[in-house]
Amino acid sequence: MKRIVMLLYKDILFDARVQREAIGLAEQGEEVFILCLKEFNTEPPFLHKNIKIERMSIFSKKYRQQLLNEPKENKKLSVKQKALSRIIRSPVIKLIKDLYSYHEFYLKCRSWLKEQQQQWDVMHCHDLNTLKTGIKLAKEFQAQVVYDSHELFNEMSGRNKLDRWYGYRLERKLLRDVDQLIVVNPYVAEEFKKQYGQLPEVTVIQNVPIYKEEDTCAIEDDYFRKKYRLKENDFLLIFQGGIDPHRGLEEILKAMELLPEHFKLVLVGNGRIKSDLEKAVLENGLANRVFFHEQVPASDILCYTKQADAGLVMYKNISRNNYFSTPNKIFEYLLAGIPAIASDHPGKSYIVKNEQTGICTEETPEQIAKAVLQIYENYDFYKNNCLQKREKYSWQKEKMKLVEMYRRL
Repeated sequence: MKRIVMLLYKDILFDARVQREAIGLAEQGEEVFILCLKEFNTEPPFLHKNIKIERMSIFSKKYRQQLLNEPKENKKLSVKQKALSRIIRSPVIKLIKDLYSYHEFYLKCRSWLKEQQQQWDVMHCHDLNTLKTGIKLAKEFQAQVVYDSHELFNEMSGRNKLDRWYGYRLERKLLRDVDQLIVVNPYVAEEFKKQYGQLPEVTVIQNVPIYKEEDTCAIEDDYFRKKYRLKENDFLLIFQGGIDPHRGLEEILKAMELLPEHFKLVLVGNGRIKSDLEKAVLENGLANRVFFHEQVPASDILCYTKQADAGLVMYKNISRNNYFSTPNKIFEYLLAGIPAIASDHPGKSYIVKNEQTGICTEETPEQIAKAVLQIYENYDFYKNNCLQKREKYSWQKEKMKLVEMYRRL
């Protein structure tokens, strides 16, 4: 039995990948301790008797949110808030703030681990923003290091030139102390090799969700249709995840204007551009065809996914991360039995195009609308392919890769 510390610089509540990896290891008899941020007041779900979750508030992160908090009665930022926002987001200040926050996270993790007075065997670091903390803790507690890179962190949208310059140098240095590297698809593994040359042992663990046919869903059948009063012949599209820039959401809304009236869309999640999209929906007369649903817990997501007829993954090709990433939703749509309309990028097409579980296309309104109509006209073909591929793409298979990797530690 190993005592595994999972470090996550976000809240566990909505992180499906971390939850299922922790459960997979706990089911094998390992003890898993998840140290993460507390970003929501909602309590996380019970995952397993061998999993303990410790959520921590970070002052610098909490203070930034308070500074930029928008008053509910006035959605416009004040002059003071706009000025603070510009200062906080300037490259140098942002980097200093991030480094201070990561150090604060390290100190809190270190304090908690010392209080437990136990031996820790593995520091499992989720993404680059926890890797330095994990390596420092591993050296102090004589533990091994697993680096679980959910994406090409330094190529994420929103990372400025200074972030990337510093991030690449930090990652190159820290990789020397990593015992095992986990990535989400073979393309990301190849990008790591191109960037850094010699690597630790690499394991590819895809973002396949846990799916059980017999699971009881938290919502009733036809939930979306009843909630939004849809007609029987309405064709419901879904996008689930962060409502953030560069995910093709503006283009998806324009595509809705090109599609017939019986095509509807629900966006499930929250994010930076949600209010802008809500405004665009009203301005373009789409209020009776495009709907917004709040974020839902990772454990319940497939219950919502399968209520739709097809799913959208239209990430824009603005970075290597967007280009090579394979988002959770690619597999969520497949396992829920609904075809996908996805960006024609390697990280999406190796599933969607190769397995014919949907259509890959350009991120333009015209091409998105065309792909949706192709799915609609050949619906049974794509849906049946999704159902047939469930056995090939299962969390049980991905979990065993993780278990085998831990046996080699």
